[in-house]
Amino acid sequence: MIFPGRGAKILLIDSNVYFAKRLGDALKREGFEVISSTQAAFALTTLEYDMPVAILCATNMREMGALEIAKIIRSDAKNSALPIIAIGDGSQRALMEGFQAGCDDYVDRHRPPAVIASHVTSHRKQGRGIPTHADAGPG
Repeated sequence: MIFPGRGAKILLIDSNVYFAKRLGDALKREGFEVISSTQAAFALTTLEYDMPVAILCATNMREMGALEIAKIIRSDAKNSALPIIAIGDGSQRALMEGFQAGCDDYVDRHRPPAVIASHVTSHRKQGRGIPTHADAGPG
């Protein structure tokens, strides 16, 4: 749900707490509200009561990463349209695996957090699945 004065909510899933903090801060500067989780399974349970407008998830999570999460979310009719952006090592193979798994986009985690946040913002501005503040409405 988006309240007046708050940005679109992004769910950020990454086990690297330092990276997630830096990326979360960059996303906040871009106007997003950020919910962070270091555990993918727990993050999936939050979809039941706190729906984000998009998910950013690392591909290298121990238990379940972006590739597995994409398959789970795409199989659920209620969440199947939720944009998923994989964050990975930047290799061509990882990029292809991300798209084959059902991710909407892929970003290289070696890029500066501000560049990744700008990339997410460009999705929103281009209407590529991430609603703008005004479009998100109560959820």
